[in-house]
Amino acid sequence: MDAPRTPTAIPVPAEPGAPAPTPLLRNREYRIWLLGDVLLAAGSGVGAFAFPLVTLAVTGSAAATGLVGLVQGIGGLLGLVPGGLLCDRVDRRRLRALAGLLGALLQGTLVVVLLAGAGSVGILAALAFADRFRGALLGGSTDAMLKQIVAPRQIPRAVAVNEGRGAAVELGAGPLGGALLALGIALPALVQLIGALASGLTTLLLRGDYRPRAEDAPRTRVREDLREAGAWVLAQPIRLQLGAVAALINLGSNGLILTVTLSLALRQVPAVQIGLLSSVLAGSILVGALLAPRMVERIPTGLLIIGQITAMAVLGLVLALTDQLLVIAVVYAAIGLGIAPLNAATSGFFMHITPVAMQGRIGALMALVGTGLMPLAPALAGWGLDGMGRPGIMAIFAGICVLAAIISLRGPHLRTVPSARGWQEHARAHGLHAA
Repeated sequence: MDAPRTPTAIPVPAEPGAPAPTPLLRNREYRIWLLGDVLLAAGSGVGAFAFPLVTLAVTGSAAATGLVGLVQGIGGLLGLVPGGLLCDRVDRRRLRALAGLLGALLQGTLVVVLLAGAGSVGILAALAFADRFRGALLGGSTDAMLKQIVAPRQIPRAVAVNEGRGAAVELGAGPLGGALLALGIALPALVQLIGALASGLTTLLLRGDYRPRAEDAPRTRVREDLREAGAWVLAQPIRLQLGAVAALINLGSNGLILTVTLSLALRQVPAVQIGLLSSVLAGSILVGALLAPRMVERIPTGLLIIGQITAMAVLGLVLALTDQLLVIAVVYAAIGLGIAPLNAATSGFFMHITPVAMQGRIGALMALVGTGLMPLAPALAGWGLDGMGRPGIMAIFAGICVLAAIISLRGPHLRTVPSARGWQEHARAHGLHAA
């Protein structure tokens, strides 16, 4: 399979004194892109909250719920690298539209299965695998398009806005998902179907050129593209350090939160109350998102990342020691404050230093490293609750978060990254920009 190699005429990093770019909210393409992203996230947020509870209700087993989550996570991992290659070879607008339409089709199938009472571990696992594979295969096009829509100097703010969007959606996703689940087991999947379909149709309104490479560029083979992306990642130790930290903190933090959710469900705590905990977390993330642009511009990126990872490790230990709803809510709120600045700093920095034509492959490889252990989270949570109880499995997840903090503190590369104002100079000084 061949593909053109070099990027199309897309905005490049602006030098000092360059004209100010069009404000984000006056940029038509950005507004449409953001609308589609919000619609997709709204449906996905409700579905993601409700699906483990749906699985638990259908199977009656935490271990079976964990198994379905494991299969779901594996689907996501298997789709990442092929998805990265597609994203750097095919028009990203088409990929995003297809992602929405296929997502709607899969959620429609889930609605039919649940209404027919035909749900089983095998069927739920197969649908979860297919949907997560679809998301990984086609969904990477969304973030890759962002660098083609906004000017480089706007990337930190655009990423922070996206974090705020996610938090605002999540603020209502938990309670809404719980309320819908109480009314009917298939309603959350129906909401996710509507969100995916609306996102796909909205994407068709975009008018920009979202081809990743020039039409007349030299063509390459798949193995050459993978070799180029792999060499790019391996040549930057900071990516490797942060990849190891991300893998551990994603496993530990997601495991802690999922264990809390399942343990509360097993205690017969109403789904609406469990959803309110998610809203506390989302509300805190939203507050952090409002502060994120200034934090990313003024606080050194390395220190911001290290500080948040360390805070998450400490709060994870607290979470492992309590099962009181009020204390859990306070811990969730504390964790959430730093998530948006953390994501805005890391995503913005790496998007800034990655060439447009490599956004898909580099994003896929980094996601593969950063989320490679995440499928273990639901499996360990479910099996741990059945086998060793809540305290034991929570202690394991908290320990994983502590290990992530130690790696972030020990590595020399992360500490040197400056605030967003110094990214350009830092990238050039350390050879992080493409030739």
